[in-house]
Amino acid sequence: MPREWTIKGDYVEACNCDVACQCVWLEPPDDDVCEVSLAWHIEEGRYGDVDLSGVDVGMLISTEEGVMFDTETEWDVVLLVDETADDDQREAVEDIYLGRAGGIWAPVADTHVRSADVATVPIDYSRDGMDFSVDIGDVIEMDASAAVGFNEEVGTISPHPLTQSHEVQTGKSTTAAVSYDDRFEWDVSGNNAYLGDFELANS
Repeated sequence: MPREWTIKGDYVEACNCDVACQCVWLEPPDDDVCEVSLAWHIEEGRYGDVDLSGVDVGMLISTEEGVMFDTETEWDVVLLVDETADDDQREAVEDIYLGRAGGIWAPVADTHVRSADVATVPIDYSRDGMDFSVDIGDVIEMDASAAVGFNEEVGTISPHPLTQSHEVQTGKSTTAAVSYDDRFEWDVSGNNAYLGDFELANS
């Protein structure tokens, strides 16, 4: 039986959609495929008795053509684990993000994931207010900031599946470049980003 887990902290993603990612509304993404890099800084977290506080995590997703969350759409995934994590923390991150420990990632793994690689890499994750910067080895370079609307407030997107509140903030990337073998090579700088705080659990 999976151990109980909970994680919360900072989250940022950058994808190939020009403005807002249509996947949230179950519409096809720009160019009919999704190419997205995602990163989490876990400020507080536990997986059973394993402390995950301070661990950083990255992910790449590249989808087939069509609506990302359509049950027929398959994904190729790379999970990127902070090289400073110890063996127990790495195992916990893999269990959580590859869907073996329940929570939001379990149906994703069961329904969509066609292939999943795991790599241990250096991760440099920083946040200053609503400005995010993430460097993950030679794999991801991502910088994104909140997008402010005409009312001078940061926009909010809902429902977003990767936090319990289902709300994240709108943003735009200035850098969003990815390089990981031939399947994951893109530069979608200047396009959509979602960012903010996150909280997830399996119970």
